[in-house]
Amino acid sequence: MRPTKLLLVSLACACGGGGDQGTSFGDASATDVTTTSTTPGSSSSGNADTTTVTPADTSSSGSSGAGPKLDVGSPDTGTTEPAEGCTFVDLLFVVDNSLSMSEYQAALAAAFPAFVDEMYAQLPPATDLHVGITTTDFYCGPDGCSCSEFVFNCESQASAGAISDHYITPDVENTGTNGGQGRLFESGGMTYFATTTDSDPAPLKQWFTAAATAAGEDGCSFEMSSAGAAYAAHPANAAANSGFFRDAGAVLMVFVLTDEPDKSPEDIAVYHDMLAAAKTECGGDECILTAGLLDPCVEATDQTVWQFLSTFGEAPIWGDIDDSANYTNVVGDALAQIVGETCMQIPPAG
Repeated sequence: MRPTKLLLVSLACACGGGGDQGTSFGDASATDVTTTSTTPGSSSSGNADTTTVTPADTSSSGSSGAGPKLDVGSPDTGTTEPAEGCTFVDLLFVVDNSLSMSEYQAALAAAFPAFVDEMYAQLPPATDLHVGITTTDFYCGPDGCSCSEFVFNCESQASAGAISDHYITPDVENTGTNGGQGRLFESGGMTYFATTTDSDPAPLKQWFTAAATAAGEDGCSFEMSSAGAAYAAHPANAAANSGFFRDAGAVLMVFVLTDEPDKSPEDIAVYHDMLAAAKTECGGDECILTAGLLDPCVEATDQTVWQFLSTFGEAPIWGDIDDSANYTNVVGDALAQIVGETCMQIPPAG
């Protein structure tokens, strides 16, 4: 719930499923995205340095450095080297579903088709994709839809007790909310969309557009962004989210859309370790990318969700949620290239 924006510097309440590896990237041009970074792998807070991420050259020679090994015949022996690159890409969108989010959900849905097109161009052919959405809602409480809180200087003014009252984890109780407590949001009869990069992208675009906007504004104003991402991988949600996460040969991208600071009350390390545990065979942090469209105060004050997004292998790719240009830059070209480059560094499954 966001009655006013009180700081500008850099997601009403309701309770209630392996593709083959390819050999090269596409030819799309790189896009610069301004981002900031903290020390990767650190769970503690600290000052962030502003940098500019410029995706590496994605021409046929591969990314910067020696580039990927291609499945081509040796001029001397006629033998081939095995293709490299990930087998799977899992995309988890954490969408704030509190009051004030409708316009941002619609903007994300509008930008997603360009992201899909660029991702298909950058990833190896037949890469297996899973796309899912969860929300920031962890329960409004027994009093129905009266939960509300006030934010000042990018911090909730609610007491620790009030936050705890609106934070019920799925291992304690299943609230049954669609997309709540880290469960994947069901839309069109599917909790996530499964496809490959050699399939028609239109059905994926249509499903996501509908799902992102269907998340709505009925979620609790106590937004739990980090918890939403982490608990998607928690054993308590294993049945609800069955099949979404892949480990060996799989890149995971976590994308957060929220216009508010994160109220997730547990230690950042708890959330980091919960998500990283789903990627032990792949390589842990190096297989997890993070991104978001956020209120700039989240980065400027090293707020909870910023710390969480910064604990994995690369600095987050991000943009101001109120700047419409960032929806194309962050959700589109640059992010898709980073996903593609990381995919080429991850050994395939098997």
